[in-house]
Amino acid sequence: MKKLIVALLFLHVAGAAIADNDAFLKHLKSSKEPSIKDAMWMSQSHLYVGVLDNGLNRDGFAAYVCESSKDFSASPKLVKVVDIAKVKATGKFVELGKAYCK
Repeated sequence: MKKLIVALLFLHVAGAAIADNDAFLKHLKSSKEPSIKDAMWMSQSHLYVGVLDNGLNRDGFAAYVCESSKDFSASPKLVKVVDIAKVKATGKFVELGKAYCK
């Protein structure tokens, strides 16, 4: 019985984390973040954010996305900023910046 309760609690917590991640993704894709052209979870903890390449390193922007995730109780461990034009043209993820979230 204890194992069942623990399993149900785990599923509840995991479901809440996924909902938080989905809400954050919706926010990133909204007009509230105009420089973000697309975003997707590559895994439950790795978030890729697509922007237009302006020639600048985007590590700081990735760190900003990490910090913003806290407002939604989202839980990325890694945020990668990628060139959305290259993704669309070649299907390859060309990294412009990244941050490991704390």
